[in-house]
Amino acid sequence: MDKPSSWEKILHHLKTRIDERDFENWFRDSKQRAETADGIVVQVKTPLFVDYISQSFAEAIAEAAAHAGLSDREIRFAGADGNVSTTVAPNKVVAAEVRKKTSGLNSAYTFEQFVTGESNRLAHAAALRVADQNARQYNPLFVCGTTGLGKTHLMQAIGHRRLSRRPGDKVIYLTSETFVNEVVQGVRFNRMDTVRGRFRAADILLLDDVQFVVGKEASENELFHTFNALYDVGNQIVFSSDVPPREIPGLTDRLKSRFEGGLIVDVQTPDFETKVAILRSKAELQHAVLEDDVAFFLAGKIKSSVRELEGYLNRVIVFSSLRGEPISLDLAREALKDVLRLQEHAASPAEILRGIAHHYGLKPADLKARTKRAPVVFARQVAMYVLKESANLSFPEIGRLFGDKHHTTALHAVRKIAAKREEEPELDRLLQSFIAQYR
Repeated sequence: MDKPSSWEKILHHLKTRIDERDFENWFRDSKQRAETADGIVVQVKTPLFVDYISQSFAEAIAEAAAHAGLSDREIRFAGADGNVSTTVAPNKVVAAEVRKKTSGLNSAYTFEQFVTGESNRLAHAAALRVADQNARQYNPLFVCGTTGLGKTHLMQAIGHRRLSRRPGDKVIYLTSETFVNEVVQGVRFNRMDTVRGRFRAADILLLDDVQFVVGKEASENELFHTFNALYDVGNQIVFSSDVPPREIPGLTDRLKSRFEGGLIVDVQTPDFETKVAILRSKAELQHAVLEDDVAFFLAGKIKSSVRELEGYLNRVIVFSSLRGEPISLDLAREALKDVLRLQEHAASPAEILRGIAHHYGLKPADLKARTKRAPVVFARQVAMYVLKESANLSFPEIGRLFGDKHHTTALHAVRKIAAKREEEPELDRLLQSFIAQYR
């Protein structure tokens, strides 16, 4: 078997430090091209890869290089044309003191890059207060929500902001897996005093996915005593989990009472508008131009996970770069055709009615009611138009959905909204978003 190259050794450690989809998108086809005593040249696909990798993953690469014993080597990235244009110097990117302070924080996970909407506004506000030390009653802060909605981003943003406000503070961010591993290693090698000292010296402890500590007796016990030690001196603790404390299976009463003793906030599935805003923010960071139709298409196809949303955007950007073509709706469809084929689900008429009624502050029953109130009539006409465009229903079928209205009523509504769409750009944009969301 061939001996792994220095870059392959770095990649081995990098896999554990970044999201799996990011690793697949940006590093899968990278390869070592040359090596000298002080540097490694890594070939990637395009100049876009060169710039994005060095800007977004410099710290993670530097940490991986340090763990591979290669922190003394500069890592130079080159596109397929052979031109070396960007360098990552591990010994400069991650100085020892910075590593000690930030302990696992991703430089991309800041409040400035966190997009807020109705789904996460309360959690965002609470996190800001905790980061600024303006809410000691929020201790612990417990952030819950399903996978991929931004809990980790929010937790690490707290760490970054605390360090920017109070550079002398010791901020520790840990996944539950890392916490458990450190406890296991501490017990195994008889150095639990060192492990305890590190945890309990934190000015703010951020423990991600705490539900995975449950059932591991030594780790649970250590977490309990670490919590007490930090809480008693007024130091901040932040937890995240996929469910609220009371719903974590097997959680002991003593930990449950402590988890519930501060503030519990949830991060919910983002609405359509928030998903579009997230896409625009992520695209801007990568210097990519994202037109409305592409943003609406992507936001409409990804139903829940923000992480999945970002992964699909990355796929489109990479596809655009490899093709040498600007991002368009057709290109996005082509880039995602394989993954979307597995999850195609056309919205039902009932789902469309619920979504449009909610947008206008109404209930689906309001759209079907016999009323001539202008706001309701307009919302009903919009719903009829979207049903025609998204679900391709006949006019009689649309009429029956609205209390057996005559098909000419549906025909009139569709024509009227089509005419207004030509005259009103804001309405046109709204209808584009509805159609992309429900088609």
